[in-house]
Parts: sequence; C-alpha cells; structure tokens
Amino acid sequence: MSRSLLCCCVLLCGCSTVAIASEQAELAQAIKQLQSAKQALQRAKALAGTEPQQRIYFHYDQANKDISLVENGIFNYLNYSRAQPRKPSQLQELSGDYLKQSQTVR
Repeated sequence: MSRSLLCCCVLLCGCSTVAIASEQAELAQAIKQLQSAKQALQRAKALAGTEPQQRIYFHYDQANKDISLVENGIFNYLNYSRAQPRKPSQLQELSGDYLKQSQTVR
C-alpha cells in the first residue's frame, strides 16, 4: 500500500515538473512572438503614409507600449524565484485603442 502511494506521489511530482517546464517554454515562446509583433509594427510604421490629409491612422507607439507591457509582465513572471504578492493599484491597464486622429483636420 505504501509503495503504491509512493509511486503515485513520484508520478504526480514528475507531471508537475513537466507542466511547469512546458508553461515556461510556452511563455518564452510568447515573448518571442511579442518581439516579432513589435518588429512587424516597426516595419508597418515605416511603410505607413502619415499624410496630413489622412484623418485617422494607426497609433503604433501605443500598440508598442502595450506589447512591451505584456512582454515585461511575462518576463517578470518567468524570472521570479517565488510568487510575489500583487497590489492591484500597481497594475497597468492596456490601452487597446490604436486609432489616432490627425491634429490637422480640414
């Protein structure tokens, strides 16, 4: 009986370690994808026409800021040695608004 219990505990601990390693790998992959998204936004910004007669255009700086915020959150989670208490007042919200109106509306 005790041998069976020991085997179950060892299996559960092994599964837990694999799950943590898998989570870390997926989150590391998410950081790489966020970095790729930032590079794509930089390329799109370089190609974008910000002509004065254009009323509305994409707010690249805000999108980059939000992506960096998510990227930093994941990075901080991956690099803590133990869970830290959260203070809701210190959490930043994502903008989510990436339309920007031109200052010179005719």
